[in-house]
Amino acid sequence: MLPFSDLPSANILWTLDLIATILSFFGSLWIIFCCLKAPSPKSLSLKIIAAIGCADFLYSLANILSNFEKNVLFIDDPEDFNLCVMEAILRQVSYVLSIFFSTCAAVASYYSVCPTRRLHKTIFFCIVMVLGLIIPALYITVL
Repeated sequence: MLPFSDLPSANILWTLDLIATILSFFGSLWIIFCCLKAPSPKSLSLKIIAAIGCADFLYSLANILSNFEKNVLFIDDPEDFNLCVMEAILRQVSYVLSIFFSTCAAVASYYSVCPTRRLHKTIFFCIVMVLGLIIPALYITVL
């Protein structure tokens, strides 16, 4: 989000957005760190929470990149370095991955409390991670 001087209170909104982005950035790093430092037999839910943390980390990174878009105007050839396109792809991929991993966490939670259904956690996690790689790849190739 770039500060626009013609809007009232734009600098306040830009500052709040930057503060929230930095807090989200460090919060997602903290989630990833805590999930990695957990004891060795990691549960399925902990792995999915780490994946959500990675998606949020990428989204925070895209928000931080959006604050540097104004510097693209000072580059000699803007077609060679298009930060806006990079930020947009990163934002959309991380947004889709966040929704995908949140849905997987909901499915895993449902199967943990459902007495009639069984979930093979290793196969489910492998399918989730493979789809987590395929979905952004398809998204980027379609763009």
